[in-house]
Amino acid sequence: MDLAGKTFKDVTRFDGMDSWPMWGRDGFIYFVSDREGGGLTNIFRVRENGGDAEPVTRFQNGDVRFPAISGDGKAIVFEHDFGIWKLDVDSREARAIPLEIAAETQETLTEFRDFNATVDDYDLAPDGRRIVLSVHGEVFSVPTDEDGGDLRQLTEGAARDRDLQYSPDGKSVAYVSDQSGREEIHLVAADGSGPACKLTDNDSLKSAIVWSPDSKTIAFTTSERKLYTIGADGKNLKELASSSYGPIGAPSWSPDGKLLAYSRSDVTRSSDVYLIPSGGGEEKKITFDSADESNPRFSADGTKVYFVRREGEFSAEARPTSHLFCIPLEKLTHDPDEPEPKAEGGPDGGPGGEPRRGVAAGRPVTAKTPKIDWAGLKRRTRQVTRTGSVFNYVPGVDGRTLIFVASEGATGGPGGGGRGAGGTASIYSIQDTGKRMTRIATANPRPAAEAGDERPRGFRAGFRGGMSTLRLTKDGRSLYFQEGESVYTTPVGGGGGGGGGGGFAAMAGLGGGRGRGDSSAAPDAAGAPVGGGARRRISFNVTVRIDKPQEWDEMFDDAWRCMKYRFYDPKLHGTDWDAMRAKYKPLVSYVADRHELMNVINEMIGELNASHTGASAGRGRAAGAADSAPVLTRHLGLELQPDAASGRYKVAHVFEDGPADKDWIKVARGNYLIAIDGKPIKAGDDYFAFLGRRLNRKVELTLNDKPAPEGAWKVKYE
Repeated sequence: MDLAGKTFKDVTRFDGMDSWPMWGRDGFIYFVSDREGGGLTNIFRVRENGGDAEPVTRFQNGDVRFPAISGDGKAIVFEHDFGIWKLDVDSREARAIPLEIAAETQETLTEFRDFNATVDDYDLAPDGRRIVLSVHGEVFSVPTDEDGGDLRQLTEGAARDRDLQYSPDGKSVAYVSDQSGREEIHLVAADGSGPACKLTDNDSLKSAIVWSPDSKTIAFTTSERKLYTIGADGKNLKELASSSYGPIGAPSWSPDGKLLAYSRSDVTRSSDVYLIPSGGGEEKKITFDSADESNPRFSADGTKVYFVRREGEFSAEARPTSHLFCIPLEKLTHDPDEPEPKAEGGPDGGPGGEPRRGVAAGRPVTAKTPKIDWAGLKRRTRQVTRTGSVFNYVPGVDGRTLIFVASEGATGGPGGGGRGAGGTASIYSIQDTGKRMTRIATANPRPAAEAGDERPRGFRAGFRGGMSTLRLTKDGRSLYFQEGESVYTTPVGGGGGGGGGGGFAAMAGLGGGRGRGDSSAAPDAAGAPVGGGARRRISFNVTVRIDKPQEWDEMFDDAWRCMKYRFYDPKLHGTDWDAMRAKYKPLVSYVADRHELMNVINEMIGELNASHTGASAGRGRAAGAADSAPVLTRHLGLELQPDAASGRYKVAHVFEDGPADKDWIKVARGNYLIAIDGKPIKAGDDYFAFLGRRLNRKVELTLNDKPAPEGAWKVKYE
């Protein structure tokens, strides 16, 4: 640019990117360009009055960035391959500048973070006495009642453990973990005894873990669009189905364990529901509408399949609606719209045949193997709900009731249940004939985001109030659900029946008058009687130990896997993605905080040359996380001395009037300490590390009169 004449002149002629110009003292302008192709940058120079550019550096990998020329024009320093380099302009020789910087990170690299009644996901034990939950990637077992027992930590470490599923017999918990460096299904004892074991060895993302009714087999889907089953012992992996046009939906087992229901898309990109033998065989389609049909579940007796049908498209005026449908698998022997015969009493009727409140909490039915009438499936398919928008649901234990989440007051989206649906979310019960709808619970009001709000973005925190993960106890009397980042329970009460016509007419959209339901049940905004009872939040406090360098390492791998399996182009724009991991992963050991980690991750993602693709560090501490409580100094009330011969600690003295000096605590001089809180202890181990931050007030010692676990006993005291 001629400042006096205010004129411009192009000195380079390249359609790509020439950047970082630097005026030399030798009549040349130095700059960075990727003109040699491959997205690789080097330093070039061109004469002040223009002409052909010539390369100065000849790097074959790694970019040149942030160059600066010295005042005398003899040297240029720049960043290359994550190091600082110096270029001698005359000789064109570039050398790395070795840097040894002794610096402390601004963050403490080990953090203890407390979480108060917040979860990422959870599952309910079959007996309803405990839940397992994942928080900050670690798995805990928590009693559902305050006096229901101790908290247990089932997994620990930097791995992200999620998608928890109790086995039907309550003995095991299956979950997805990236402990091995890729997502695999793991199994751990529900009581915390013994280490977790890895079941799968498949290079794909895993989702939709579902146990068979006999607790012997697990069905799951993968990012490679396949449905598998695998034995609980990690053997007998079977591929049952695959999809060419999109992912396979979450599978559902029939109560007798002989069938699996799932959804998948066809060439039209609309999804249908299929049944397939759980041992393998031919799949059969059981839905035939052009709309998307997904999320199938079997009724408790196995004679019906429920599913969700989504109709409509997103527009400025409307959103798609999602409704529940029912397919009786067997031929019908009576008209389902006919009123049920009045009972003279008994488990499902009161005096005079009045429907008893709480049909959803009625007697569990016995599962059977249905005689499927394939030819009549389309004819027998019937709609259950008609207004609002539904997705999350669970079949009742009586074989005829559905408990579901729906939006109120607005036409909801496919997520229903408060997931951006536009209306308030409520939980309802309804018979699968579309009758006797009752509201069980309503979502808490969604708080507006405030300035400085540090809660993370995303589904749970961003939409603030989604009701999901519905779980019924075996007797059907209590419902558990997740709302936001907390778990709640409520009595089902009037759910699934009673209440009669108000809700039936308003939400189900079918004819009929008001029934003889409990007159004290006031209708809600949708006209449905209000059943259930007061909700109760499952309260607990857990502390997670966070090793930040290990966590950053896991986060890098998680980002790499995410792009590998979820990028729109399976060929990743021709990028050797394994090579990118090998290139950028070593840098993670040098990062000092999450933002530096994001810089490295985004450098790696940038190799894909795709716009609007990257990662961010979030806005701060997760919702529900609190400052760590002060560490209390605890003492066992024992003097322990290492025994060199056995490699164990040995009780040398029990302090008088100390916490262990009680009649009911079996401990004496000469006993060996085998474990603390189930974790083995050897001589030389720092056992005080187990006594600082704790899940439970009481400590459990495993003791023996010999230095071996066999024949040991346990004592617990505070």
